[in-house]
Amino acid sequence: MRTDAAVTDWLAQFAGASESRETLDRLVTVVDDEIAEALPMFTDPTLRRDLDASTRSNWKGFLAVVTRDIVDVRPAPEIYDLARTLARRGYELPVLLAVYRIGQRSAWQFITETRVAAIGDPELRAAVLMQLWPRLASWLDTMVEALIVTFADERDQWQRGARARRAETVRTILAGQAVDIDDATTALSYPLRQRHTAFAVWVDEHVADADVQRLLDATPVTVGAALGADRPLTISGGARTVWCWSATTGPSKPLSDNDIAALPEFVHVAVGTCHAGVDGFRRSHAEALAAQAVAHRRGVNAIRYADVELACLAAGIAGEDGMATLVRRELGTLAAADDSTARLRDTLRLYLEHAGDARAVGEILNLHPNTVRYRIRQAEQLLGHSVDHRRVYLELALHIVSAFGTS
Repeated sequence: MRTDAAVTDWLAQFAGASESRETLDRLVTVVDDEIAEALPMFTDPTLRRDLDASTRSNWKGFLAVVTRDIVDVRPAPEIYDLARTLARRGYELPVLLAVYRIGQRSAWQFITETRVAAIGDPELRAAVLMQLWPRLASWLDTMVEALIVTFADERDQWQRGARARRAETVRTILAGQAVDIDDATTALSYPLRQRHTAFAVWVDEHVADADVQRLLDATPVTVGAALGADRPLTISGGARTVWCWSATTGPSKPLSDNDIAALPEFVHVAVGTCHAGVDGFRRSHAEALAAQAVAHRRGVNAIRYADVELACLAAGIAGEDGMATLVRRELGTLAAADDSTARLRDTLRLYLEHAGDARAVGEILNLHPNTVRYRIRQAEQLLGHSVDHRRVYLELALHIVSAFGTS
């Protein structure tokens, strides 16, 4: 009896100490880092946010009942949100089950290493383990059973409805698979042959669930209008995120500072640049996600990829497509693969590296300085502007081609 009372006291103290913000943050990071390492899809910023919210709610829910012999499981909305997001994104049930399998193992290791191991009395430590493990296992087993039903219901509804067909078409395009443009245009009710500006919209975690969908429905329409387009195409990107595309016959309008200032409070937007056709549909979306990653780091309300392109390329989050886009835009015909154009590029790259010193470049290439200057003029003719225009972008494009080639 003494041991039982001591166990109950220890569990109560454990629950109180574990509810601190510092402990919660540490556990969520440890558990979710391990999940993301095993399941790479959770490196996606939106999925990771949903995962973090789910793990935090699971832990707080368990702590609320840890001292009780009979565990009453009542999942918080954030826990259901993760299951629904996985279903909407087209993942199979084993992914959800793996999240809880890995999470259970990681959480148990965290508990035993940070809390239980500190119990000096071996008898009490053993008694605590005998009480704690069944309660944690019971909590998670019951939770998984409820989430399987939620996942199946959401998946069934999603697959049956028009949203499923629209989302599947979008994901096929984003995956780079071949599509019939006319059929896809019909399925999406969206003109794929036009120019596209993609953007992501997401809502802060502390916004009430009742307000989330209203904001996710209204904000894309407002942003699309600011870009000069009709109602945008939208699909779910997470429990509090939508991915959007606005179509225009020509270049879209820039999202102005006034447009950003008019956004609803606690709503965030990351906007890609305007590109043509199906490839442009993909490219602009990738830019929007890269900008979103920057926005998460900086905590800003809205961000334009055009403003952070160089940072995204430097950080590697713009990918090879981002490099290719920069090269095509900045070099144009100066990116041709023939030997003559390659000589112009190499000369220009060295010229910019040496602050426009034609004599220094001539010594490196064994050329007369006037020959160097002539090549620079030829390069400017191909570029259509002075080499001093957008110099940082131009120099980066030249370095990319020098390192990776023109293919």
